[in-house]
Amino acid sequence: MGIFWSLLSAFLWSTTFISARYLLAGKLVDPVTLSLLRFLIGGALLFIVGIVIHRSRFFAIRLTDYLMLAILGLFGIVGMSVLLFSGQQATTANNSSTIIQLSSLFVLGLGHFIGERLSSGKVVGCVLALLGTLFVVGVLSLQGIDVDSNHLFGDLLVMAAAFCWAIYMVISKSVVERIGSLRATTWAMLFGTIEIFFLRQVLPITHIWPEDGTSWVAILYIGVFPTAVAFFAWYEAMNKIPLALLNVMQYFTPLFTILLAWPLLGERVTVEKLIGIGIILLGIALVSKDSFIHIREIEPAETLSSPIAM
Repeated sequence: MGIFWSLLSAFLWSTTFISARYLLAGKLVDPVTLSLLRFLIGGALLFIVGIVIHRSRFFAIRLTDYLMLAILGLFGIVGMSVLLFSGQQATTANNSSTIIQLSSLFVLGLGHFIGERLSSGKVVGCVLALLGTLFVVGVLSLQGIDVDSNHLFGDLLVMAAAFCWAIYMVISKSVVERIGSLRATTWAMLFGTIEIFFLRQVLPITHIWPEDGTSWVAILYIGVFPTAVAFFAWYEAMNKIPLALLNVMQYFTPLFTILLAWPLLGERVTVEKLIGIGIILLGIALVSKDSFIHIREIEPAETLSSPIAM
C-alpha cells in the first residue's frame, strides 16, 4: 500500500506542472495569484487534516518554532512557488518538472557548507546532473552549444525555485524533528500564504484574477490534489515504506509529466531532452546510491524528510 501512496503523490505532483502551464501560458492567471490561491486552498485542507490527526497538539508549538515556520514559508512556499510559476510562463512543463528535481542536489551542496561530507561519487553525480540539465534546457544539443534557448530565462527561474526549496529542506530539519513533517509543512504553508498575500499587494506587476469557470476548475484542482491530497499521500507512504525507497519514488514525477504533457499540452520530447533526463537521473542515482543499495527502515521516518511538494 505504501508504494501506491508514493506513486500517487508523484503522479499528482506531475499534474501541477501540466495545470500550471495551461493557466500561465494562456495568461488566465498570474504566477503570484496562482501561488496565493493554490496554498490558500491546500493549506486550509491540510489545516483541517492536522486538527483531525493532532487535535490540540496541532497548536502546541513553541514561539521560536512559529517564527522559524514563517521563515520556512518565505523560502519553501513564497520563493519556490512564485519563481516556479513565473518560470512556467516561459518554459515547458517537461523542463520545469525535470529542473525542479535539482533541489536534491542543491541540498547536497548546502549540506557541504554546514559540515556534511561530500564524497567523490556525489561530486560526479552533481556534475552529471548539471550536464543533463544543460541538455534539457537546450543549451547543449547533439549539434553543439546554443545559449539562445527560447526557454532559458524560464528554466533559470525554475532552477532558482529549486534552490529555494533546497534551502527550505535544509533549514527545516530541526523544526521537523521537533513537531513532525505534517505540522511543519502545514504551518509553513499557512504562513507562506499570508506572505504571498502581502507580496501580491506590493509587487508592481499586473495581476490577473481568473475569470472563467475552466480556470477556476484548474486552480481548485491544483489546490486540492497536487497540494493537499499529494502531501497527504506522501505522508501515508512515509509511514508504510522505508524512507530511502520513498525518496527514490519521487523521481517518477518527471516521467509522469512527460507522459501527460505530450497529449495534453502538445509538448513533444526531443532526443536531447531524453538524453538530458537520463543523465540527470543517473546523477541523482549516484548521489543517492545508498538509497538504492541499502533501502531499509530507518526511524522515525517522519522526522527525517520533506517531500518535493511541487
